Amino acid sequence: MITFNEWRHKSLLIWQHQRYKLSAITVLLNSLLIFKTVYGMSAQVFSPKQIPHLADINFTVLTNAPWFMLGVFLLLNSIGLLFRARIAWVMSLVLLLTTLVFTVHYYPNLLLNIVFCSFSIILLLLQSRDFNRSSATAAGIVSVISFVILIIYSTYGSLYFGDGFSPKITDLSMAFYFSMVTMTTVGYGDILPVTETARLFTISMIIAGIAVFATSVSTIFGPFIRDGLSKLIQGKKHTMKRADHFIVCGTSAMATNTIIKLHQRGLAVTIITVRPSDEFEIIEQSLEGKFDIISGDSSDTAVLKQAGLEQCRAILALTDNDADNAFIVLSAKDLSANAKTVIIVNDSKNLSKIQRVQPDVLLSPQLFGSEVLARMLNGEAMDNNDLAELLLNSAHGIPSKNDL
Repeated sequence: MITFNEWRHKSLLIWQHQRYKLSAITVLLNSLLIFKTVYGMSAQVFSPKQIPHLADINFTVLTNAPWFMLGVFLLLNSIGLLFRARIAWVMSLVLLLTTLVFTVHYYPNLLLNIVFCSFSIILLLLQSRDFNRSSATAAGIVSVISFVILIIYSTYGSLYFGDGFSPKITDLSMAFYFSMVTMTTVGYGDILPVTETARLFTISMIIAGIAVFATSVSTIFGPFIRDGLSKLIQGKKHTMKRADHFIVCGTSAMATNTIIKLHQRGLAVTIITVRPSDEFEIIEQSLEGKFDIISGDSSDTAVLKQAGLEQCRAILALTDNDADNAFIVLSAKDLSANAKTVIIVNDSKNLSKIQRVQPDVLLSPQLFGSEVLARMLNGEAMDNNDLAELLLNSAHGIPSKNDL
């Protein structure tokens, strides 16, 4: 039966591993607050029939149009936060700051929007360390979001400032055509901005096109092209048989050195890392060999199944984050009760907490080093047994399946 302390500890680990979702939800709620406020305004920014006649409307009434676009950007960007993408965190922070300034300037009476937006900014800043991933998946999703945002901005803006062009932009297809021609810097010259406002908008489209369009397209389609060329040149890569092997989670200094030592002994190793697949070659160069590598979350049961957890000799949680390591062990035990688990404790203050997840082998280099140094400085004698007892909390190693 699980005790209250064990339940509280597991709940704390789950909170530390899942709390980033709170930021994603708050960003989403900010966008919904904007939509709710815009829908309650008199100006119907959603009506296409009014767009060609916007030049006849007072500019102050149109302030809810860019505000609506901010809501769209926040809604799309909240998806990137679910993947813990660092770029999504930066974009969310910028968008929320823009929303806060915009709301305070134009609608200071909307206290709920202002307070909740301020709370979201503070929450993002407090959870900045939780958004530390730059995987190909996250980058691709953010690139798609940025691309969609750019298309909406350019097409909507071209139609919005339609009277400032020669000939006038009067329909959606014409606006989309001008947007694509301008963003790609082709510039046929068949549609020209003739007013100052239209020229400024066109300049913003060109800058955005260079900054977002090119990078988004290369990020989205680049991996497919590289993978295709790699398969064509190198042929199909064969995955090793994942059985009686070690699963190493992370590419920290400890993980890297452990992988090298296992490989030198002829032992099979599967590596799980959050780094994207296009960095596998860099990882193998640092390890000076070819390895079986999986890109994904080490605490994800689907990834652990793919790595062959049920057939492995042991899973080693060797990332730089103690909370992630503890969660990896919990996930491994939930998936396979017989799985042998090895865990590293980076900060000795977390030792007692990590012990509660009951790994088979627990290693704390920080505590080990300080204890050895203290004994040496005190002149205490130490033999190999003393060192082994200090280093591990287990009296036995991980046996192979042939030894069982």
